[in-house]
Amino acid sequence: MGTHFNCKLDDGTWRALFGRWHAGEDARALRREAGVSADTWSSNAKRLEMRLRDLPPDHPGRRRAPPHAERADDWKHPRSRLTEGEWRALFVLRAQGVPDTVLCARYGIAPATICCQAKVRGLERPRGLAGAGRTDGPHPGSPEGLTVPAPERAGEGLAGVEIVMGDPARTLASFDGAIAEAGRRADFARVTEACRAKLSVKRALFSGDYRPEGYVSPHAPGGGDDRPAGYVSPQTPEGGDHRAGSDDQTSDDGAGVAAEPPAPLVLRAAQRAPEGEWATWLFLGGRGAGKTLAGASWLADRAEALGTGGRLALVGPTLHDVREVMVEGPSGVLGLPRWDEARFGGRRPVYEAGRRRLVFPNGAVAQAFSAEDPDSLRGPQFAAAWADEFCAWREGEATLALLRMGLRLAGGPGEAPRLCVTTTPRPTAALRRLRAEPGLVQTHAATHDNADHLAPGFVAGLERLYGGTRRAAQEIEGRVVEAEGGLFTAEMLSLARGRAFLAGGYRPSGCLSPRTPGRVVIGVDPTATAGGDACGIVVVARVGEAAVVLADRTVAGVSPRRWARRVAAAADEFGAVRVVAEVNQGGDMVRAVLRASGCAVPVREVRATRGKRLRAEPVAALYEQGRVAHAAGLGPLEEELMALGQAGAGSLDRADALVWAVTDLLIDGARGAGRPGVRALDLGGRPGWGLAGRGAGW
Repeated sequence: MGTHFNCKLDDGTWRALFGRWHAGEDARALRREAGVSADTWSSNAKRLEMRLRDLPPDHPGRRRAPPHAERADDWKHPRSRLTEGEWRALFVLRAQGVPDTVLCARYGIAPATICCQAKVRGLERPRGLAGAGRTDGPHPGSPEGLTVPAPERAGEGLAGVEIVMGDPARTLASFDGAIAEAGRRADFARVTEACRAKLSVKRALFSGDYRPEGYVSPHAPGGGDDRPAGYVSPQTPEGGDHRAGSDDQTSDDGAGVAAEPPAPLVLRAAQRAPEGEWATWLFLGGRGAGKTLAGASWLADRAEALGTGGRLALVGPTLHDVREVMVEGPSGVLGLPRWDEARFGGRRPVYEAGRRRLVFPNGAVAQAFSAEDPDSLRGPQFAAAWADEFCAWREGEATLALLRMGLRLAGGPGEAPRLCVTTTPRPTAALRRLRAEPGLVQTHAATHDNADHLAPGFVAGLERLYGGTRRAAQEIEGRVVEAEGGLFTAEMLSLARGRAFLAGGYRPSGCLSPRTPGRVVIGVDPTATAGGDACGIVVVARVGEAAVVLADRTVAGVSPRRWARRVAAAADEFGAVRVVAEVNQGGDMVRAVLRASGCAVPVREVRATRGKRLRAEPVAALYEQGRVAHAAGLGPLEEELMALGQAGAGSLDRADALVWAVTDLLIDGARGAGRPGVRALDLGGRPGWGLAGRGAGW
């Protein structure tokens, strides 16, 4: 049987596992048996077309629910608290103007569940009642605010409300009764008042932040969890907290999520650990892009895989950052919704502050370390480590070196230890050297990728304030920007992207149609061996007196024949008239390998006699004059341009290729324009003919 290049199981084994899944066995048990992650399971099911959605409609494994209109009144989804008849009655009341808060109290479901059900059924409120069911503000006619002098007196003035300090369930039930009674009387102002009072009590008395004088939690001894009975985790759907990076966790039926365990957290592609063999995963992202959630989810996955005796490390800029962000933060390890699943039986990881360690329910232990104290990493050993905000570490390289020396425990049978690094980038030498390490894989996310899980208007507000600046490129887009005094600045490249004519918005003087972008040249900074630097391949077109960077086809880790084929393919794709190739490395080999690979366009050989910065200065001047535009999707190339001139910046092959191409089009071409020259004439053929032989016009 065939085996996928990055999977340890062959296709026959996968098909057998999926067959058992389709027959009704639990997918989580099968994944544990096979020793694979949920992401690996899903990707291979998709690759082999053995997902449930790929099965024939009559296959018993699909178990699809009938359309809503065809369901009987007693039909009930397995994860729903209500029958179809109860749902229909609920939406009849909702259409009559009954608020969602009243419906939640009457039917025992969450507001998000009602909204999701209304969406999948295509139901909307009648006009004029759009605000009747809102839960994010008071109903018209309700009090402007509710002053609660103390949580114990929050229910004063509400009939039927009884606050019992030692019995949270009884207290919340009394509030629910008062809400339902006010709803039956259609006193929606009282409903809003009761809901706000209930929320105040719930936050103050049952979140662990408030302790009346003399109050002792009956659940404090043992396990280290002092939440009272009936406490609802803020990560459950009832709490209404959808973590950054997650999609809608409601089922397709949308019901019963308040009573059932939450669905698994769904991460974006950039937040998931890459497949295959790697030693270090570097996740670069802007502020609020979901880096912490990605690192916390990965560390929790490793802790589950390692089991009892597993040793892990948590390293942050300070110990305070480790605890407040990586462990107890909103997107930290303790904030993951997985701990509310039934398989953990209510057990959660416990952070032991005195011993500076996080103990997982299965016995795995993650020790906390501060980058301010690199020597604390001498001695301990780990199978996995998560390093957060690496670019903010005071002793970055020293701490990372000692951490790597401690990563000497196997992560599993035949599995090497792994390191996850999450950070907002800065143009530091430590980050440049980290990105150049062998065995490193990188993912990237910008702040706007996670905008759905941030405050409304947050991203738009930052763009208005800092859009197009160096700060925006670094802190919002999550890109490595230039050091102070760099030739190419983030502002300069942002303007170049704004001038890109491919979208139809830019027409420099003499611009042709986007379908005929003028004279196209491919700049090549070749590598002579497969294991050397990357081969920079950048496509640039001249449009009037300006140049447009069309594409970056740079490739790394391939033989000269393969990168030459890539150049030939780019020449065919864009209709290039010339290839400009640096021949300092390879010499005549460069022209020969291009010819052998089918590159039919002329090759101009150039030699670098000056440093990179000196060669790039005239090109940077063209950017300042607004004569160079960028197409979309050139992030890695722009990062290399901003690194030009920085110490330890590496080979910068993409930037070199761009400099050669733009120089050929706008600088060397301009120098040749207007100079006297000699042109050979074909006089048609007979020996001895002179100019007079061409006729009287000569």
